[in-house]
Amino acid sequence: MKVLKFGGTSLATSERIHAVFNIIKKNLSAGGNKIIVVVSATAGTTDELISSTAAAIQKEATAQFILRNLKNRHKAIFEPLIKESSLMSAIDPLYQELQELIHGISLVHECSPRVLDYVVSFGERLCAQYLSFYGESLNLPVQYIDARSIIKTEKQHNGAAVHLQESEALIQDKTKQDRIYLVTGFISSSLDEVTTNLGRGGSDFSAAIIGSALHAEQVEIWTDVDGFMSADPNLVKDAFVLPQVSYEEAMELSYFGAKVIHPQTLIPAIRKKIPVYIKNTLNPAQPGTLISSTRNQASHPVRGIASVDGISMINVQGSGMVGVPGISSRLFSALAQKSINVIMISQASSEHSICFVVDSRMADDARAVLEKEFAYEQTTGKIDVIDKIDMLTILAAVGENMRGTPGIAGRLFSALGQNSINVVAIAQGSSERNVSLVIHEQQAKKAVNVIHSSFYLAHRIANLFLFGAGQVGGVLLEQIKDNAVHLKNEHNLQLNVCGIANSEKMLLNPRDIDLSQWQEELSAGTLKSDLQQVLRFIQTEQIHNAIFVDATASKEVALSYPFFLRQGIHIVTPNKRAGTMTYEYYRELKSLVRNHGAQYGYETTVGAGMPIISTLDSFLKSGDHIQQITGILSGTLNFLFSNLSARRKFSTILKQAYQRGYTEPDPREDLNGMDVGRKVLILAREIGMELDIGDIDIQTVLPEKVNTLSLQEFWQKLPDYDPYFESLRLEAKKRKRVLRFVGVVEPDHCFAKILEIDRNDELAQIKSTDNIVLIKTDRYQQSPMCIKGPGAGLQVTAAGILGDIIGLIHHLT
Repeated sequence: MKVLKFGGTSLATSERIHAVFNIIKKNLSAGGNKIIVVVSATAGTTDELISSTAAAIQKEATAQFILRNLKNRHKAIFEPLIKESSLMSAIDPLYQELQELIHGISLVHECSPRVLDYVVSFGERLCAQYLSFYGESLNLPVQYIDARSIIKTEKQHNGAAVHLQESEALIQDKTKQDRIYLVTGFISSSLDEVTTNLGRGGSDFSAAIIGSALHAEQVEIWTDVDGFMSADPNLVKDAFVLPQVSYEEAMELSYFGAKVIHPQTLIPAIRKKIPVYIKNTLNPAQPGTLISSTRNQASHPVRGIASVDGISMINVQGSGMVGVPGISSRLFSALAQKSINVIMISQASSEHSICFVVDSRMADDARAVLEKEFAYEQTTGKIDVIDKIDMLTILAAVGENMRGTPGIAGRLFSALGQNSINVVAIAQGSSERNVSLVIHEQQAKKAVNVIHSSFYLAHRIANLFLFGAGQVGGVLLEQIKDNAVHLKNEHNLQLNVCGIANSEKMLLNPRDIDLSQWQEELSAGTLKSDLQQVLRFIQTEQIHNAIFVDATASKEVALSYPFFLRQGIHIVTPNKRAGTMTYEYYRELKSLVRNHGAQYGYETTVGAGMPIISTLDSFLKSGDHIQQITGILSGTLNFLFSNLSARRKFSTILKQAYQRGYTEPDPREDLNGMDVGRKVLILAREIGMELDIGDIDIQTVLPEKVNTLSLQEFWQKLPDYDPYFESLRLEAKKRKRVLRFVGVVEPDHCFAKILEIDRNDELAQIKSTDNIVLIKTDRYQQSPMCIKGPGAGLQVTAAGILGDIIGLIHHLT
């Protein structure tokens, strides 16, 4: 024997009611001779009835208008199902009684809790009677039961305590025959027949009480979702249905906001170990979620993540509380006397403060109660403050497997910290089944996604925002698209590109931009590029694991980094500007990275995809001391000097480099030595040298006066300098040396200059646009660490950025 409960959304339309009876008939044909069907009021009815009472106190005409609308809505739902007009009209006396009741409220301008309970009972009574008539029209053995005759409670209102023993006896007596019993959910009565109810959402509880009384095979709660979800799907796009949860897990999740089932529903089921299924009326083929006494064997320690919005925290603090017995007792007794429910409690072990969380609608009353209770202690200074913080959210990570599993709390707080989510208060019970956190409401969506990603997903997720969709940026997007499947299958990484911008326009999408057509979308878009709008978008959408990728060479973009880092937004960039501004700015960036849990990846600022900065970092962390860094750090300048010969003049080689795209549009930007100088500065700062760009001795390849020429004049005058470079080459050749433009970092001197290099030296062997760096340390003195490879090029630079992104994600919990 089964108990089936159908909620208001399952009964909201004629089509849905037809689906409900298909489910009932399917259970009959499967051998269920006796079926209990518990029903709620149709969706929205209870709210309309409450509104009608409030309106009646003020103006009866408004209340009667609400009731007429309610009746018309019911007729629209049920008339297509119940063809016999006599059956439809048989319910009219109930509407007449309801109208007279509302008229009475309008006369006395008052609605007591007892009267309100009676008014709202009409929702379930009307719906159940309509459904029983429809069942009869289908020739089903249906019997209507008003639950007030079988579920008995204390004489309380809007959530009465149930007399289980008396109720079970009545339930068993009223359901002896093999029939389909259509029972009103939610409503009940006291032992002296006063109408009461089980509180909002109490129809679930009604079904469990009946199931327990009849030792049901199972209780099925039919609603409009597929079951318990791992998190709220409105907040987490990757949330999924949990196939099984324990009674305790379900109660914890329900208490903390998972609106799938009434929290008290499981109490009767636990007593008799009756399994409870959550199923979807709109998708009956789905298996749903099984709630039972069996502890789940899933690999995830966290079973579900629930949240409660609209809460406030009250903090009672004072040195006079330390070691004083009875403070907590007085505090919570005072709140209880005013029926203020405390959702969560947290107390410091020093006893210096107690904080607790309440519904925001009760927060002002709670503080007023405590200020009155502890007026003397405040006057004498024993209690310093009783303050209130609004706009908070409770997040609860729930799971049986959390018990006895080390590192759960550390992993949780680490993930939140890496996304700059501040935790206001923490609570964990000794059962270890639930870790509850209080955070600011505006960070709730982001926090739920962070925890869900950290504990549930087999793959790590990062959400990228690319500024600079030009050559390097475009190739990076292509590499992300081409490697998406490989990264997910082989490395458990998922890269969502949520923002793409060039110098004029940008695309923003909280989910993911389609990389197969991003250029067309960007071209057709109307959103202007705006760094502050990108930042606001990330904050407003509460995007977690956000990475800002700067693929520009812009000083303006580099100056925006602090704004992103302060919000815990990670940065990856090949842009050398940020690393070569004033030392104070450089130090600020490093400080923000340390203090805000953000990562800052800039490996590609020196050597494109070559692992130069990471190697220096590894040496320093291991305790090694860097004595000298020497390198060819410009692919363009190395192409010029490595190809210089008697037959190939400087001007000819530069034109060839320009034609191949090795130089900047204006080659003088490569020839001024500043690019190498900036890289030298970045490397010097990496090993702890407090320098600015003015401290680097930078030699220009050509005299400064060439900068006063137009680009056309420059190309015309360029051959005039061929004799100068030929003389330098010949002088070097006499000493069996070659010319190279070299960057050097030494403790007392950092420079970027044209040097004569022994032709057998490793620096002399590097050809074309390749780079090389030699790192001499205390441990690598005789044979310095050598790193060489392509130091420029779209593919290697983009690959280096992608490598930085992947490395950064691996740092995230």
